Amino acid sequence: MAHIRHIRLVVRPLVENLNVHDIDLALKKCNATGLVENEEYDIGARLTTNGSVNGGCVDSEGSVGNPVADSARHECRSVATDDTTPAKLHRETMVWTNHDGMTQVKFRSDRAQFELTGTDVQMVDEYTIVALYGSMERGCKDVLKQHFVSHESTIEALMGLTGSFSIVYVSFRSNAIYVFKDEIGTRSLLWGHHGGVITITDVALGTHAEWYEIPPEFMITIRDGIKVVNRGQTMLRKLCNQTKIAYSRLTIADVNNAIQLVYDGISRAVTELCNSRTVRDRVTILFSGGLDSSLLACMVAQHVKDIECIELVNVAFKPKVAPDRITAICTFEDLTRIYPEVNFKLILVDVETEEYKKVEPELMKRIMPNNTHMDLNIAAALYYAVALRGTVMRPQLIHTQEWQEIKQNIALMKSINLRVTISKGYESKTSNEELDCGQAEQHDNENSTENARKHDRQAKSASDECDVVDVLWEQLVKLHDNVNTGVEEYTSPSKHVIIGSGADELFGGYGRHAVAPQTGDVSFPNEVNKDIRRLWKRNLGRDDRVVNAQGVTALYPFLQPAVIQVLTDLTLNAATVVDALECPEWAKSLGVYQSLQYSTFKNCEFLDDRRNREVAIYINKWILREIAVRIGLKHCVHFKKRAIQFGTRSAKTFNRLRGMSNRVASDKGAAKINNNDL
Repeated sequence: MAHIRHIRLVVRPLVENLNVHDIDLALKKCNATGLVENEEYDIGARLTTNGSVNGGCVDSEGSVGNPVADSARHECRSVATDDTTPAKLHRETMVWTNHDGMTQVKFRSDRAQFELTGTDVQMVDEYTIVALYGSMERGCKDVLKQHFVSHESTIEALMGLTGSFSIVYVSFRSNAIYVFKDEIGTRSLLWGHHGGVITITDVALGTHAEWYEIPPEFMITIRDGIKVVNRGQTMLRKLCNQTKIAYSRLTIADVNNAIQLVYDGISRAVTELCNSRTVRDRVTILFSGGLDSSLLACMVAQHVKDIECIELVNVAFKPKVAPDRITAICTFEDLTRIYPEVNFKLILVDVETEEYKKVEPELMKRIMPNNTHMDLNIAAALYYAVALRGTVMRPQLIHTQEWQEIKQNIALMKSINLRVTISKGYESKTSNEELDCGQAEQHDNENSTENARKHDRQAKSASDECDVVDVLWEQLVKLHDNVNTGVEEYTSPSKHVIIGSGADELFGGYGRHAVAPQTGDVSFPNEVNKDIRRLWKRNLGRDDRVVNAQGVTALYPFLQPAVIQVLTDLTLNAATVVDALECPEWAKSLGVYQSLQYSTFKNCEFLDDRRNREVAIYINKWILREIAVRIGLKHCVHFKKRAIQFGTRSAKTFNRLRGMSNRVASDKGAAKINNNDL
């Protein structure tokens, strides 16, 4: 049976004027945008630049045993708060119960009654209760055992905790309850207010109340009232505020040093996370065969020792040959070539439409308060992937003549290769036309632009291309079924799964990053900045709720401090997109640039109608692509960025069930789902 983690605090006020309405409004506002602006939230206290609250001094005991006290200074303005004597928490009213792996403790203060429930609720000492959802880095649990003599010192110490967690910390010494999550926001923590009762929980309890994700910048304190302490300068906010050297001023040495530092940071993050897994004989990776998951597979193969296998979990909704299935097999072939001594298991998870229909209502509950078509499509793919049940592809498939023939024609598939768009300024072409890439390997770098025009003029119609794609899909399904005949269903015992979330945000991987206005390439473009800062709302909370439903914990190497700190310290901006047709000299020395055959042109975006030439070739995530080149990966270096709902075809399944065309579905992607849709 899956071990599903859980945390919940129920607050029943006994008096009015606990600031509940103000908290509701603040959470509603930052949930609407995904952004927390420091100057907009004046509810309760804020940390000052020296780490104190309300300008008071933090007791020296507050940083004893804190592994990150020196590196986690919080830079916010001080805002005056209520000086009234805090309500007393009554320790003698505690009542403990245990049932079905859950622990509950009830207690009260002068102003409210409390019920704290969870899978990890402990009495740290006679004056402290801790409910932990997730895990902390080594040394942090020692901080929880410290005796903090004041409200201020408690806040300062707790803000310095690191790891991947949500937590409720009850102190009978300071007569306060502290509720918050890690500063990246990797774990879910929701606020709900209905019928005068406040519920803070990892999963929404229904649709009867408004639910809001608590931002990682917020610590909610419950004392004489309910207030917010704004964390302020988180790691991600600090990263976004960095000013970098302009690309035009970089040297080859600067670039090579940056590439090595990023490689080292990712490998260190992967190693540290893999050390936390409970099933020690294997490492499990959510695997699309794209750039991010392929790099993580390489890092595990190179740096994690004493394992029997690396499991690569690939999910596809019917038909079986979703784009992610094809890219996964391509990159699986690369991995087995680069690391012949490593036992890679490609676990193929095929989802039937009827099976999906049964779980869709439950998934809708899990993703709340996220509630768009896109959220549900992403959740569906994640849910089945982390179930870790499928069939293991027999490696013989990649050695068949049929696979080699299919692979030669993969360039025809728009769902895998990037769209090529000719500039609106180019008179003889219309924008958004697709290139026929069937003869891609015959063209070299110098003639690529002209060849692109030539082949665009000779492009097949959309219907012809669809016919070709359908034939390829049918061939691969047949080949897969023939090779895998008699293979039994496989279920992984892993409890931790590596996921590549954060790479697109940190390294500029979305298409909108390429076309967004740049800022002299010395700071993060506004679009990148926003995507980084709203990860907690758009992705992480939702994904945690879905993954946890299967009793699995997600591990995010790209969001580890080891990686974020490297990007912060770099002299260059890792998220700036390189334009191959107008790039500095150092960029031409990179392997990813030198591999710009015509096959790469079909994998780049031609999207420039603002400059004095007809096309631009934007290479996003160029640092990660260069690392992939240097490792020896061939296919994924030029694969497009595909959202999981499109790569797995979960969105197509959702649309088909509702009789929606792709165009209608695209228009509704960000629209909220109403109950009539289910």
